[in-house]
Amino acid sequence: MLSLMISILNLKGQENRTTFGLQYKPIIPAKYFNSSYTNGSSGYYYFKLTPKYSNSFGMVLRHKINNTFSIESGLNYIQRNYKLTISNSNQNINDFTHFGMRSYEIPIQFLTYVRASEFWHLNVAFGISHNVLASDILSYGERTEYLFQNTYRRNGGYRSLLANIGMEYRTEERGHYYIGTSLHLPWTEISRIYPEYDDGNNTFNDENFNAKFFLEMSGNFITIDLRYFFPE
Repeated sequence: MLSLMISILNLKGQENRTTFGLQYKPIIPAKYFNSSYTNGSSGYYYFKLTPKYSNSFGMVLRHKINNTFSIESGLNYIQRNYKLTISNSNQNINDFTHFGMRSYEIPIQFLTYVRASEFWHLNVAFGISHNVLASDILSYGERTEYLFQNTYRRNGGYRSLLANIGMEYRTEERGHYYIGTSLHLPWTEISRIYPEYDDGNNTFNDENFNAKFFLEMSGNFITIDLRYFFPE
């Protein structure tokens, strides 16, 4: 995938077909697309993972194949934020912890577009991305330190299916302005969350690691895409 990006950069001098852009993508926690909402239970302990407002930003390289098709690639930084809640009505336990997950994404998409008017273009894109999670994560409860969780990333990163739809306002002098929405759909779980609780009287998940309870993080999300492409 990196070699493809280098090839695209090498094509920049050929007929001004390659354009460079910047993008910012708020990540919307939408239940309809199962955006990492996860529930789980073990005994009388109940857990709920809720994604919070997050964002992504980076660069985009677009290489024009012809008047209808283009290839896009680039590099994105993604910050995803979560809230993990624990409850146990029998022991009167109720706590939560916030944590963030950082990752880097290298996407490649095949894009097709149609001209709707003199300046406006509509487009649809599909592709894949390779994603690398920056680190494992440890966080503690907000009300007490009896609750803590370890999130272990997937070794070697993971791959995702990408789908995008949007519209673009193009000018030769001022560049291109784009707004759209995207779906990021990993092919498998991206990490596992191991929650633990220990207040001296009540303990949870202190067994041997292979026997521990965990929550799978799917990693799905949708974004609002805001892009600006510099003039060719």
